[in-house]
Amino acid sequence: MKPHVLDGTPWQFPRPEVFTLANGLTVWQFDLPHQHIATFELVLPASLTAEKEQLQGVANLALHAIDEGTRAHPDGRITELLDAHGAALHGTTRHRYTTFGGQASARRLADVLPLFVEVLTQPSYTDRDVAHHVEAAVANHASKLASPGAANRMALRRAMYGAHRDGAPTSGTPHTLASITPSHVHEWHSTAYAPRGATLLIAGVINDEALGAMTNWTTPGRDLSDRVAAPAQPSRVVVVDQRDAVQATVGIATRSVGRTDIRWPALRVAGHVMAGAFASRLNLELRERLGYTYGINGGFAADVVQGQFHVGGSVRTDVVGDAVARLLDGLSLRDPFTEAEVREAQQYLIRYAPLANETSADIVAQASALAAAGLTTDYLAQHFADLARVTADDATAAFRETITPERLTIAVTGDAGEIVPALTALGLEAEVVSLD
Repeated sequence: MKPHVLDGTPWQFPRPEVFTLANGLTVWQFDLPHQHIATFELVLPASLTAEKEQLQGVANLALHAIDEGTRAHPDGRITELLDAHGAALHGTTRHRYTTFGGQASARRLADVLPLFVEVLTQPSYTDRDVAHHVEAAVANHASKLASPGAANRMALRRAMYGAHRDGAPTSGTPHTLASITPSHVHEWHSTAYAPRGATLLIAGVINDEALGAMTNWTTPGRDLSDRVAAPAQPSRVVVVDQRDAVQATVGIATRSVGRTDIRWPALRVAGHVMAGAFASRLNLELRERLGYTYGINGGFAADVVQGQFHVGGSVRTDVVGDAVARLLDGLSLRDPFTEAEVREAQQYLIRYAPLANETSADIVAQASALAAAGLTTDYLAQHFADLARVTADDATAAFRETITPERLTIAVTGDAGEIVPALTALGLEAEVVSLD
């Protein structure tokens, strides 16, 4: 007998205290009394469109080599000091912004944040350290090319965005990485790592005095933000030839509206019904009914300037043609979404939120995405209320307005000798592309 699950206590994302320091840094401070591991993270609005074309990847190198040493504590000694306080730094380079921060015991923040500011303001970027990270980035690129999933995502993004910077890997390519010198890395750092325009997200048991160290960060920098969407590209069908691949990896995607569009809540629900859950339409069809795959997943996601819809998974090579045909047929949405499907999607998206935002790290990660998009945490309360009001008609209409199978970009990675004929038989003009 299936148990009856009662609704839990209404939940809201915590609201931060928001203020601006004298150096222009905006702070979102989440005081969480029971979170004794504090998380802090900067959102730097530095778009990779500001990189010179021949130096793509310099932003990623500046981030990953930043804590190798400082002028005051070279050769890894700054990391040893951070380790002594139980602190660890982390960061991610995205196409339209960079995040950089760390975690530490809340009672150690007063000791850790001055060291963090030292890393921010005086990285040494020695020849040896930059060369090491260039080598690592080149090896990582080769590893991605050898991975069917990673290669497929790379090909799909390139097909969707063309020659625009958004279509190239954030870490650059071996060709561009080979041109980058320590002086280039220093130049990017001095331009992009500045307090004015940046946002610091900090969550946990916070001692206000600990934030005083952040006022010592006074780099003037320059505005590298970019909220202009990449030019639209015609839809394409591309194939990455990996003859030793044991399966065919399929990715289907298109650009869409983002968080501020009135249809966004309905699209999130529709995407979950279509591909976001184990019991989604596409997974039940290709995995449970046909046994073509271990799983199809996807849905709608948003970035700084727009959104994207994506579905994909790995299928047996001998059924790749039929799998793509069935994916496209499902995405045509001949049968509208039902109220039961929509209700289950709403319950998941709304009830999962408290679990996804339990720790200081969870809260900072969510807040970072909002800050990068120019939104506040008030957006979330309205978004969950809007999710609860979505009807089956709303989800169906929004999906049909946004997703047209004939305008989707398709990427398939695997044995091109088998894949291309299978796609041609569907009337799809497939182009074999190289990612080298």
